[in-house]
Amino acid sequence: MMKLRLIGIVLACTLAMSAIVRAAGPPSQGGGPSTSSGHWAGPKGWQAHPSWGGDIHHFPHEIWRGGHWWHGRYGGRPGWWWIVGPNWFWYPAAIYPYPDPFTPPGAAPGFWYYCQFYSQYYPYVGVCPSDWQPVQPY
Repeated sequence: MMKLRLIGIVLACTLAMSAIVRAAGPPSQGGGPSTSSGHWAGPKGWQAHPSWGGDIHHFPHEIWRGGHWWHGRYGGRPGWWWIVGPNWFWYPAAIYPYPDPFTPPGAAPGFWYYCQFYSQYYPYVGVCPSDWQPVQPY
């Protein structure tokens, strides 16, 4: 009986602490999921980044390289997050010094990746409901 009570107390403390951490979000971002326009838009799901223009030839590399890693849960998904301004990109592991801006997680490097559903390239959209189509860079 004593063990069961102790387990209950530990479980209650764990749940309370996880709620506090989830509500606080990453310290550098001031809270939970962003509602600004970008790759993660909270209840709206993934969207194209409006200010990067969508033209893969004019991608702002200096902005991408200025991002930083954060490890934890964001938008209900645990993992490593490459954060560039208000935009969050999920990765299963950190890639140092920074991930390839043209390669979605799990895809082979050396290609650009196009999403037919959104008619956009990665990273202008962070997730593709249809399959990513590899495109030879030119």
